[in-house]
Amino acid sequence: MLLKQLYISNYRNIERCNVELGSRFNLFYGKNGQGKTNFLEAIFFLGTVKSFRHARQSEIIRWGKEGALLKCSIMDNDISHDLELSFQPRSKQLSVDGKVSQRLTDYCSCLSVVAFSPEELIMVSGSPEQRRRYLDRAVFSSDAVYLRLYHDYYRALKQRNQLLRERNYFAMEAWNEQLVETATRLTLARVNYLNELAPLFSAFYSVISGSDEVGRLCYHAHAFEGGNEAAEIKEKIRLALQENSRVERERGTTMIGPHRDDLVFLLNDKPIRQHGSQGQQKSFVLALKMAEIEYLKRRSGSSPVLLLDDMTAELDSSRISHLLGYLLEGEMQVFITTTDPATVPLPENTACTAFQVRNGRLVQ
Repeated sequence: MLLKQLYISNYRNIERCNVELGSRFNLFYGKNGQGKTNFLEAIFFLGTVKSFRHARQSEIIRWGKEGALLKCSIMDNDISHDLELSFQPRSKQLSVDGKVSQRLTDYCSCLSVVAFSPEELIMVSGSPEQRRRYLDRAVFSSDAVYLRLYHDYYRALKQRNQLLRERNYFAMEAWNEQLVETATRLTLARVNYLNELAPLFSAFYSVISGSDEVGRLCYHAHAFEGGNEAAEIKEKIRLALQENSRVERERGTTMIGPHRDDLVFLLNDKPIRQHGSQGQQKSFVLALKMAEIEYLKRRSGSSPVLLLDDMTAELDSSRISHLLGYLLEGEMQVFITTTDPATVPLPENTACTAFQVRNGRLVQ
């Protein structure tokens, strides 16, 4: 996967930019507050139609403007595509090769992108919601159809919660089976993804830590012991709903389902959020990202575009060395933001295109 050209108009503090990009390392540097991260976020938005900073669509349109426009040219396995994303505060239009894309899944299958930002370093010690958000984004990056599963489930959940609040239990019965069905499919997609990711993660963690510590990933269903088969998961969700029916009616909300599940990080079979140091937690997130990249490479046959937002300020020299060593061995295109290029210790003669960022503008 190669991002060849990027066009940005009225996106955050970027008025207009049209730039050709390097095929290996692209370094955006400058003082804080100049808009370095905005360039990476624009790339992520082009690939996923979402912000990795979890911003609303209206928040990323340049102040005083009615809409924004993002375009890029990509090359993947000798096949080229032109992507275009135009949006207003509450609407958007997606185009592939000059034709309007009616389905989001078709559009999002074109550009594979992985982002690694400082916010994700608190994921291990943060709330289950942060880990669910990461997991949903990671699964979607590998399978665009997952987005449909996600929306189907949350649509059923929203309707069921509304009926619980209204105490309309008769009408709610019709939504129970739809909730069970969509919850099963969503849970199974997450579990299958983690089952494939887990061995890659454990191997990377061993390399990064340089010790005999064992890092593991585990999917934790909130109200039942996990399963790996659709029929087993469906029956457990249905039974858990029955057992929690009284509590749900008292609280007016659905207590069972993937919206309450968690991704658990284990170090030597103990939760790392309680038993791991800050350095070990950073190694977990770094290993998780490296495993995600490797998984996408194996699944699609090409490397995703990697976005590293201010990682050199958050990782120590040893972890930066491990990360850059992995990236140098591969052939992926990498975008990095930093306040000081000297903190990105790329070997001499490494292909690197550097851009200085000043108030949303690029100065080469």
